[in-house]
Amino acid sequence: MTTLTPIARIALWGTAIALCAASAASAQACVRTARRGSTNIHNWTTNERDGGIKSTTMRWRRGDCELRLDARGDFTIRADLSGFQSVDDYVEMEERDGDRNRKVRVSERSGGLEYRWSVDGTNGFDVDKDRWLADMLLAIERRTAMMAKARVPALIRQGGVDAVLDETYQMDSDYAKRQYFNALLANAKLNENQVDRVLRQAADSMSSDYERAELLKALAGQGPMTDRLARGVIRVAQRMSSDYEKRRALSAGLDAVSSAESRTAFFTAASSMSSSYEIAELLIAAQRRSLVDSVSADAYFKAIERLSSDYERRRTLSALLKQRPDSPVILAGVLRAATSISSDFELASLLVEFAGITQVRGDLRELYLKATRSISSDFEYRRALQALLEQDRRI
Repeated sequence: MTTLTPIARIALWGTAIALCAASAASAQACVRTARRGSTNIHNWTTNERDGGIKSTTMRWRRGDCELRLDARGDFTIRADLSGFQSVDDYVEMEERDGDRNRKVRVSERSGGLEYRWSVDGTNGFDVDKDRWLADMLLAIERRTAMMAKARVPALIRQGGVDAVLDETYQMDSDYAKRQYFNALLANAKLNENQVDRVLRQAADSMSSDYERAELLKALAGQGPMTDRLARGVIRVAQRMSSDYEKRRALSAGLDAVSSAESRTAFFTAASSMSSSYEIAELLIAAQRRSLVDSVSADAYFKAIERLSSDYERRRTLSALLKQRPDSPVILAGVLRAATSISSDFELASLLVEFAGITQVRGDLRELYLKATRSISSDFEYRRALQALLEQDRRI
């Protein structure tokens, strides 16, 4: 066994101390190293207290890592997130990493900023201050997007549109993502591939139906989309659970739907909704754009089957008849769908309208008469048959 001399021992201890110091200096805030995908709790509020003094609080936690921010008065952050630019009164940021507590309090003092650092309640700091502060500010920005208007143009200058999209992919907050997307749309013209990348992020890494729908509306407002992008919009909508937001999302891409594939996908997405009103509004809008044809008819009538309201089913099919369809597939589909209307008045009204726009002959006549046989009211039954007889007299 080799015995170290006293001088060698001192040198070894010095090396170990230096390595520990370097490790501490390079350590990252836990908000940068906390495992993605684990439980994420986020709360952010801003309000004005008595006297009009603004206060801001933020709480974020993932696993054993927690970030806290408390501020009195307004404050601004540098665009590069390296520190604070101005503080009205004070900002206090705290990181709780297991049993370790790091904190900085930033106050306005004589026209400048004063930073007071502490670890576990004791003055001082155990990691590189600048890097820790930058990590904390980045974590806050990725959840609040407070600096989106200034930071997005800076990211575009550094790495173009892809730099912004790389950053939004790192964000946990759907609200922050949308703010960055909005700032991106305001500062750059996106090509088709870049818009498609935004849509894929919205489908795969966002969960808020509201934020998704707002984003799709903003994208649609940038100008005409291609059919490929319309399919991307539909993919996003298919991930939504809210019927209202799903209709808003699908409506955003409606004008770009053109191919047989996208028309079928559109009506398939509509079939996943349960609100009769929302489905009816969406289908009527699609009918006005002549999206119902012999190719998309199967998917369209499956969406019609989702209408549980007799009024909404009659209203939707009536709107289709007003488009004067001449396809036998569509006309037969209308009559088959009509048989599921249980209201005698709504069914008779639809049949009367049907007889007024097309010749009821052959297979269509058989389907028409089959629909009338489900009417129990003598008055409504006579009304439906009278419309057919009047058509016969005109021939």
